[in-house]
Amino acid sequence: MTKKIALLIGVSEYESESELKSLPAAVKDVKAMQRVLQHPEISGFDEVKTLINPDTHTMCLEIETFFSNRKKEDILLLYFSGHGIKDENGRLYFASRITQKHSTNQLIKSTAVPASFIHDQMNNSYPRRQVIILDCCFSGAFEPSLVAKDDGSIDLQSQLGAEGRVVLASSSSTQYSFEEQGSEISVYTRYLVEGIKTGAGDLDKDGQITARELHKYACHKIEQTAVNMKPKIIVLKDAGFDIVIAQTSNIKTKQNIENFKNVSHGKISLGKAEPSGDIYEMAPQTSQLRNFLEPYEDFITNLIQQLEKIAITNLEKNSDIDNHILNAIRHSSKADFVFIICIDKQENWYIKSQSDYSQDIIDSDIYHNTLNSHILPTISRISIFNPAYHGIYRLHEDKKGVTRAFVIIPLKNLPKAEVIVVCGIPQDSYLLGDVYGRILSSFYHACHKLLLKPALVEAVILDDLKRDFGFVAASLYERRFKLFCERLQKMIIYFEPILNLDADELFISGWEALARDPDTLIAPSDLFQAAEMWGPRFSIELDQYFLKTATTSYQEARKKSKLNRAQDIVPLSVNVYPESLIRAPYFDTVREVLKDKVITSRNLILEISEKAELPQYKDGTSLDSPLSFFKNKLLEYVRQFQIRFAIDDFGVGYASVSRLAGLNPSHVKIDRNLLYYQPSDVIIRFVHELVGANNLNPSIVIVEGVDETSPMSLRRLKELGVHYIQGHIVGKPSPEIYRLSKEKYDDLKKLF
Repeated sequence: MTKKIALLIGVSEYESESELKSLPAAVKDVKAMQRVLQHPEISGFDEVKTLINPDTHTMCLEIETFFSNRKKEDILLLYFSGHGIKDENGRLYFASRITQKHSTNQLIKSTAVPASFIHDQMNNSYPRRQVIILDCCFSGAFEPSLVAKDDGSIDLQSQLGAEGRVVLASSSSTQYSFEEQGSEISVYTRYLVEGIKTGAGDLDKDGQITARELHKYACHKIEQTAVNMKPKIIVLKDAGFDIVIAQTSNIKTKQNIENFKNVSHGKISLGKAEPSGDIYEMAPQTSQLRNFLEPYEDFITNLIQQLEKIAITNLEKNSDIDNHILNAIRHSSKADFVFIICIDKQENWYIKSQSDYSQDIIDSDIYHNTLNSHILPTISRISIFNPAYHGIYRLHEDKKGVTRAFVIIPLKNLPKAEVIVVCGIPQDSYLLGDVYGRILSSFYHACHKLLLKPALVEAVILDDLKRDFGFVAASLYERRFKLFCERLQKMIIYFEPILNLDADELFISGWEALARDPDTLIAPSDLFQAAEMWGPRFSIELDQYFLKTATTSYQEARKKSKLNRAQDIVPLSVNVYPESLIRAPYFDTVREVLKDKVITSRNLILEISEKAELPQYKDGTSLDSPLSFFKNKLLEYVRQFQIRFAIDDFGVGYASVSRLAGLNPSHVKIDRNLLYYQPSDVIIRFVHELVGANNLNPSIVIVEGVDETSPMSLRRLKELGVHYIQGHIVGKPSPEIYRLSKEKYDDLKKLF
């Protein structure tokens, strides 16, 4: 009969507190885990032993006893909450109550429990189903001078991994895993306990909570709280994922029966879902249908982890980059060999680059020969470069009778044919799907384009999956949002001047805030594309960030340039997506920046982006008149804040005549591309007539993108009634604001 046995260790107090600070949450973690594991209707563990603040000898003795004299069918769970310590060689130790360091800050190893000791005990234990849960605070282990020797990561797989065993850890690096002062229990443990106690960790709703499900639930909750932690799960065989930690069917069955009795089986009235961004919270017992991309989550994670190991500074030429990319693919795919082949001018295939070989390969030429002799001659090039799918595969049985797959994925179409070949994938692997081809193609191209920057490469992969397959798994969506936010927080603001073409003098009458990547100093188009692709949650986050950053940067730039007197301050224009303007979070952000006096309402103009249509739905209900609804939303800003609006890039995208005529904005910007049309003067006159008709306060018309190459001169623009222009002819975007210099003033005057 299977027995479920647990040993829970918590170390809160340390005799040498100057070296290892106390962790009050650790003991509370143990108590919380004990309650859910002992509960007969939830986890139903037969034995749960706790060990509180032990010394090193006691800790070792109890761990050895725990793994001894067990039966093969038993399930063993070892939990530790406390300080994890890494020595100067990267070996992991667990601190006891008496753990100390030398005067050189190096660990006195005899005072701590080495991970290798636990590894040995587990290897010598008969049961194969073993779960290790580590909620460790690595950050308190050493002084910065010691951890700076590497990236701070702990190689949990090599130190604790084994077949059939699963290791769950709050972190694999020197991240702080505990809450701030006053917290009851640590972050990771809190969500493990929550997932078990409430049954929410049963992600597939089959009545059981496996180690994999519980870990994914905790990770999802941690991402929502924005805590800087990256929990890890380590298994060497998939069986480890399926170890059942708790049951949910027992606690749910009674409730389900009671709920059924209370249901009225007459007329059914559907409730109303309340929106939050573009995510709708589901009831506790409701789950989305499984997404076919879910199995690939770990594969993408492994690809990016391999990429993070690459030292870009050591790469001197493209061949080096290819080798590293192909090695990352080989490791993540658990393949034998990966190479890229191309077609030369004589229509022959040749090898462009290749990975290293798997250690299991004895004869490396076998793959070249098999591909050349048995596979390529039997496959038409049309089937390889078919736009209907992202790759093909062919099974081949070797001399030993083992069948393996050769996966062929096009990177460049004919005639510049370039193909990646992945050799040695098991014939029953989940990787033999179209998604695998899409991921590898995206990964390869993004690595070259983005110089192997892991976060940006991962974002490209997820964007391509979204673009090609529509819906993605919820966890991939959340991961993309996290990557989006991390990149967004790095963006800065530049200012571009708007010139008033006054009859007597020229002067800067306003500034437009422009988003810039601090590394390239160009617009972060990837962020805007992601916002438009992934939906309102992304675009609202982007608009809130840029409104706050733009107004704050403008305030700082004014102080720096000493243009902070009331008469020197001119309006600032900030772009915003239409969807954001109807959402409460953005409305509140506008209120916040005005309340904090970062900027005054008369000096803030919100430019409605031409890149998106007006919102067509409100709380999931189709709008009869989107334009009227949107206009009423803008009037709320006007009534409460006296905010003014502009239509950006009129004439392109969604900046249509109906939008301009229906909204009557205070400003309208004519897109630079219209200057290159033959009847551009007709268009400019039309805009003036449109905004001036039946309007006591005609819109200010600004022509954008005016530079030395523009087909229409400043003189001609002024003849057409244009009083405001923007573009490089006035000044290029910069982080500073300024008055028009005398030299620039004179140069512009000459153009009239």
